[in-house]
Amino acid sequence: MRRVSYQFPNHCDLVFEHDVPFQEAIRSICKLDGSQTNFRTERGLFKREIHVEIARDKTGFERVRTDSDFIDDISERADFLLQINDTLLKGEGRYPAAEYSFLLRVDDLGSRIEGFIVQQGRDGEVDALDLKNLLKGALS
Repeated sequence: MRRVSYQFPNHCDLVFEHDVPFQEAIRSICKLDGSQTNFRTERGLFKREIHVEIARDKTGFERVRTDSDFIDDISERADFLLQINDTLLKGEGRYPAAEYSFLLRVDDLGSRIEGFIVQQGRDGEVDALDLKNLLKGALS
């Protein structure tokens, strides 16, 4: 079943292809949900969390699952909403630092996929190219 959203615009910020089968790509993207990494900048230590949702009923999104029944039911095209949250970690507490939101469309091209990334909002350090690199790492 195609999981598409009417919210996906006709233009995109970045288009890429990757040599990975569609179902494997969907599984890898779904596994990103809830993942966390830490990184350090001159401002301090940060935690980065990724939340992934998939299109539902063409008008909304729902949290992804990683079970085979859920993933095997997705075919041809899937639209995702990815939210990346950065939190500054300090001794006295945690402070929200940034939130980035992207729409991602993945199309099945046989033994490879084509991805379309749309950045929602233009503020911050993370952009469509950063998301592409993160996805390529997850898909490899």
